[in-house]
Amino acid sequence: MTMVEINQRSLRDVDWLLLLAPVALTVFGCIGIASTAPGSELNKQVIALGIGLVLAIVVMFTDYRKIIVNIAPFFYGAVILLLIVVLIPGIGKQINGNQAWIRIAGFSLQPSEFAKVATILMLARHMARYRSGSLSLKDMAIMAAIVLPPVILIALEHDTGTMLTFGAILGAFYFLGGLRKTLVVAGCVVVVAGLIVVYPHLKGYQKERIDVIIHPEKADPKGFAYQTIQSVIAVGSGGVTGKGIGHGTQGRLGFLPFAWTDFIGAVVAEEMGLVGVLLMMALYLILVWRLITVALGARDRAGAMMVMGFVSLIAFHILSNLGMVVGIMPIMGIPLPLMSSGGTAVISMFLGVGLALSVRMRRFVN
Repeated sequence: MTMVEINQRSLRDVDWLLLLAPVALTVFGCIGIASTAPGSELNKQVIALGIGLVLAIVVMFTDYRKIIVNIAPFFYGAVILLLIVVLIPGIGKQINGNQAWIRIAGFSLQPSEFAKVATILMLARHMARYRSGSLSLKDMAIMAAIVLPPVILIALEHDTGTMLTFGAILGAFYFLGGLRKTLVVAGCVVVVAGLIVVYPHLKGYQKERIDVIIHPEKADPKGFAYQTIQSVIAVGSGGVTGKGIGHGTQGRLGFLPFAWTDFIGAVVAEEMGLVGVLLMMALYLILVWRLITVALGARDRAGAMMVMGFVSLIAFHILSNLGMVVGIMPIMGIPLPLMSSGGTAVISMFLGVGLALSVRMRRFVN
């Protein structure tokens, strides 16, 4: 699209709430990061916000159909290659037991975050060819084959939380694609049976993280229950209005380790209280509401499915992360979208927002 075409496009077609809500969430997260993390973390997050915002605007003025049809396979292939490279000793960087990062020009790139976007694009690309009726077993197998390569490679990184995210994405596409009720029931039975079978084979620390939630009274407060307990203390101590920005104790003084990553929600609750949490949730509701509105108004199936794929991704992250924060879900390393410290995650989320804005701007275009 030329600059003339961009200038001719009315700014009224831009969904400003959809563009500004993620910016507000990232700024909100930066406040929590500034209170708890080293200065370098805040600087990286601000840079990621700038890159993500520019990327979202560029993608917004690009035809999403061309991205899905022409660019998605190459993007997916490049991400798979990066996921392989990150596993090479000496190239991949290990943080907290997960070898999921590549160091580039002083920044850490996490390919698995872009893998989520690439997988959503490829699933939407497949659904664009799918017309009506219930999903066939062949369609389900093809969609599973799209998801399987990144999941296997991420499993080798020991990143369980991100693996589960791909399951949520695939499940959403199955459901929205018209999965037969019998297969839904069968799938639920298989998942439950799988959990029962897999549990005895989990690693010791994984079992302990689950047991912390099921039997909190038996958990070791100095062991795997420590983070969960400190997070719950931070949430409860914030009260209605919080202790004040920069005046929290659990996160700022290090009682809650790495609070600026997976437990940024606890920092918000402690320093800004219930008021801050409600504001945060309002911003997330606006983001999800606008995404669903864009999906409902999309001119084609591919655009609608792509946007709903991002809705499922964001919703799964929010529910899983906040569940961890308040102690009703085991710690899985799933960040809070746009707020947790992590430049690649922020940029990938803005890429998704840009794609949704592209769908919005072309809802009346043939």
